[in-house]
Amino acid sequence: MNPLRAAAVSTVTLALVLYSLGTFAERRRSRADGVVLGLLTAGVSFDTLATALMIAATGSLAPSLHGVLGYSALALMLVHVIALWRHRARAGSAELSPRLRGYGLIAYAYWVIAYFAGAALVMAAHRAAR
Repeated sequence: MNPLRAAAVSTVTLALVLYSLGTFAERRRSRADGVVLGLLTAGVSFDTLATALMIAATGSLAPSLHGVLGYSALALMLVHVIALWRHRARAGSAELSPRLRGYGLIAYAYWVIAYFAGAALVMAAHRAAR
């Protein structure tokens, strides 16, 4: 496997772990505290790095099904994290609204689907190349 691709796979998996932990912490606490913000921000940061590594590994920004899923999932996650930081700045440790919590769950679910769909698409491409 290409070293950049291997780094991208490792990085996106780390992003999945961090974002999952952050999402579960947000669901449990119903607040945008430091742990939640730290984990979710780290997850989005590692997913952004993984996306850059994937682009470098393929040498292309051309939209593919995998790319469209990944870019749109990253956008949803980024909107979620920005909304949580804004909530924290405006309301401190006040409880999150059901709407914001619902959006976070949708963003997470979409990203998990995109993660596994991307993995399946890459594996299928590797099988076809054999």
